[in-house]
Amino acid sequence: MLNEGLFVGNIPHDLKKTELVEFFEQFGSVLDFKVISRGKHPNFGFVVFNNSEPVQKILSSRPIELFDNVESEGRRMVRYPDSHQLFVGNIPHNVEKPELMDFFEQFGSVLDFKIISREKHPNFSFVVFNDSEPVQKILSSRPIELFDNVRLNVQEKKTRLPREVDYSP
Repeated sequence: MLNEGLFVGNIPHDLKKTELVEFFEQFGSVLDFKVISRGKHPNFGFVVFNNSEPVQKILSSRPIELFDNVESEGRRMVRYPDSHQLFVGNIPHNVEKPELMDFFEQFGSVLDFKIISREKHPNFSFVVFNDSEPVQKILSSRPIELFDNVRLNVQEKKTRLPREVDYSP
């Protein structure tokens, strides 16, 4: 299931998570809310709703005014299930995004794709498919070789848990 959510920036350190959840529940049912601390900088977070309607409401009334006239930026985010995502490493620098996208389209419908460039090391990517079947097909077909016999490092996406701040009262 695809959940829609928002990135929420400029969260003051003294706001409790429960206050933030209550604030965003005025727009719709909140499934999840994570607040990440950045030390001296304002916190940021991610609020996830069960559908896109609350996201549309919030984005149409930007900037988001939290409490005490604190304005927050908000940007749409889509959270795909980990089972629909694939980590791809060892991507040569001379491979372009359209080439790689075409390569992965042979396994299934690609919804999202980003290449992360690193100067001294091979590039890597996260590929998002419309369901988990292409991911399983790729993983069971390892080793995966790209053009010119380049072996790609393909793995299940592993979610790293961000450092979440506990705002328990």
